[in-house]
Order: sequence, then structure tokens, then C-alpha cells
Amino acid sequence: MGAATALTGTGAIAGAQETTTEEETTATDDGETTTASDATPIVLGARTSGWYGLAPASLEGEQNPTLALRAGEPYRLVWINLDGEEHEWHLEDEAGNVGDRTESARQVGATREVVFEASEQTTAYRCEFHPEQMVGTVELGGGFETTAESEETTADGETATDEETTEDGETTASGGGVTEVAVGPEGQYLRFVPEEVEISVGDTVRWTAESEGHNVSAKPEASSKVELPDGAEPFATYEGSRSFMVMEVGETYEHTFTTPGTYVYVCVPHAGQGMVGTVVVTE
Repeated sequence: MGAATALTGTGAIAGAQETTTEEETTATDDGETTTASDATPIVLGARTSGWYGLAPASLEGEQNPTLALRAGEPYRLVWINLDGEEHEWHLEDEAGNVGDRTESARQVGATREVVFEASEQTTAYRCEFHPEQMVGTVELGGGFETTAESEETTADGETATDEETTEDGETTASGGGVTEVAVGPEGQYLRFVPEEVEISVGDTVRWTAESEGHNVSAKPEASSKVELPDGAEPFATYEGSRSFMVMEVGETYEHTFTTPGTYVYVCVPHAGQGMVGTVVVTE
């Protein structure tokens, strides 16, 4: 297993959750209210050298990616501070007038977000503090590409994963099997995939970090969402109370479950964004 990397502290996490609450709803032009859950998510990483696409899959790995949006459609923009410099994301029109914006953040691992509706006047997005390097284009059209092939791949992946988990559980009923969980995979940056697995006592779950900025924690002090069966030992990718430590991309973490019951674990930096997983351990 690789060494964990410092990404976020308790203060940063709290700030991200507060921002999420404040920006949870937005009013559309026709007076209707849009919630964050109704909006299409966009996730960017923030470095002084540029914005880095994390999700959806069509943006992943691109620097200052073009945002292909559909006019009138609500979007939920989430960005993550990757370098500890102060950043603030905003939209602007052709004349440079600033539209929707997030709050600023300068702590590594802090997240900020805003729910907005794409308009025909929007032409770009930019960082308030690094306007020359951190700037991208907004293009209105059909929205992000969603091909039948990618949808089938996702569906197949989920089905295959569920089947593999079931087969692993049946084959290794006496214990000793290994079930794989992807942490922040392509197109699902804020998710554990699969989000729920069922295993037998004595089996092991192996988490693999597929994008940066995540950890795995089943320590109750890390999040109120964590749940453990009576008598079960807490576990996490980090030692002690260092919940600000995250996994490196490609790093793996394993935990063998010896107590039956339901375990609910989180990615501490993104628990507020719903990055929660479940392990059901049967006897």
C-alpha cells in the first residue's frame, strides 16, 4: 500500500458542508426551485496551473476543460483545492461580468460548490485569484456527451460487480475471499463502486483509489454517518485521528471483517457530498 497524502482538515470539511447547505437550492428563470440532487454534477480540481476535470468522464484528465452545457439545465459545480492556494470559481459573460460563483477556499482538500442554470450569456469560467491560468470556455449546445456505449458500460459494470460480489460470497462462504471496491472511479468521482457489498465473516474488502483526494473511514469520530455492528473494530486508511490524510491514486487498502453485521463507512473529505459505502457481513 502506498503512503497517504495530506489533503484536508476538519475545518475544510466543515466549510465544504456549510457551502453545500447554502447552495442546496437555486431559483430558475421560471420561478421553480432546483435542488442540488436535480442538477447535473461537474467536478473540477483547482491548481494555480489550471482547473482539472474530474467528472463527468468526458472532462476527466483535461486542463481547463470546455464545459458543454445545455441552456436552461441546472448544474452542480463542485471544485476541490489541490494545492493550498486561494481559489474561487465563477462564471462570466463575454464582457467579463461575473455571474454565479462559489465561495473561496485556500486549504488543501477544501471543497466549494454552487448550483447554477446555464444561460446563453455565459461564455467562460475563471478563478478570481488566478484569472490568466485558471480559465475555461463554456459552450452551449446539447450538454455533456452521454453515449449509449458509456451507459451500457456503466450498467454492465454495476451488474458484473454485483454478480462477482455474490459469487465471491457464495464461493468463499467459509471466509477468505476478497471483494474489490473502486474509490472515485471514472465518471463517479464522488462514489464508492459498488456502494454496497455483501460478504461472509472472514472475507476481505480491498479498496483501490482511482482518483485523488479520497480516503476510507469507518471511525465514528470521523463522521456521524459511520455505523458499526456491536463489538466491531473501527478501521480507516489513516492512523489515529488523522482524517485529513488521503490515499494516493493506485493505492490499495484492505480490511478483513470478523464481526457480522452492517458497516457504513465514508470518504471523510466528501462525506457531505454523499460518498458513503456499506459492507454487509453475514455469518
